[in-house]
Amino acid sequence: MKIGFIGLGLIGGSLAISIKNAFPGSYIVAMNRSEDSLKLALEKGAIDKGVRTVGDDFKDCDMIFLCTPVETNISFLEQLKSLIGPDTILTDVGSVKSGIHEAVDRILPDAVFIGGHPMAGKEKVRFENASGELIKDAYYYLTPSKNACEEHIAKMKNIVEKIGAIPVIVEPSLHDLIVAAISHVPHMAAYTLVRLVKDSDTDEEYMRISAAGGFKDITRVASSDPTMWQQICLENRENIVTLMKKYIEELEIITDLIEKSDSKALFDYFDISKKYRDSIIG
Repeated sequence: MKIGFIGLGLIGGSLAISIKNAFPGSYIVAMNRSEDSLKLALEKGAIDKGVRTVGDDFKDCDMIFLCTPVETNISFLEQLKSLIGPDTILTDVGSVKSGIHEAVDRILPDAVFIGGHPMAGKEKVRFENASGELIKDAYYYLTPSKNACEEHIAKMKNIVEKIGAIPVIVEPSLHDLIVAAISHVPHMAAYTLVRLVKDSDTDEEYMRISAAGGFKDITRVASSDPTMWQQICLENRENIVTLMKKYIEELEIITDLIEKSDSKALFDYFDISKKYRDSIIG
């Protein structure tokens, strides 16, 4: 296979490493703005060629992965018009799917597009943090477009399975609701909790210097890339706003229980939450 990567950060880099390990005979060309990341990827054997712009090196690819932030992925579609063939599978790794599907329908109406989203990541986004282990055992959402036939979907599923991930096929709109609940709103909670502590801290910054395990665990994702999360909020605005309002209602419920010193209701609230959280761990 000849595979192209546009963007070689944490997810793109981890996928390139994983695919090279699973398909050692594949030829991988990658475009990235950072020359240092391209050099490191070449040294690690994750890619066969690194370039700084999208051009003829991407012709005749069996697959092309778009691995930049959501809006940036969309900006590359025009450049791909003359480069993708009728059987090239175009995919992405963005955490919002509806917008990219609409853009592909508009700009590349004949393209075989299968949206993709590996449910894996870290707060550090550069290639130097990429790993072949990152995608293993992760659920990998796939959102096929109308042009993707069973053969294309089977090929994509095969790659996902060979790199150790678990493919799940859903509609783009359902995907966006799911990730709003389990990823996007938790990120908003982390960012706002950090702001709460920052704005409530003493002049001596006792809160900041005392922040330990629990606070750091809950807010770890607030160290994520601000540009990426700005774009995610704009792309998945409706789902995030709907669920944020429900989250605010939950905060009001727990606030009211604490205000009333309702010990039984507090215990029940925490117990139900604990049991559901414990069911997720496995």
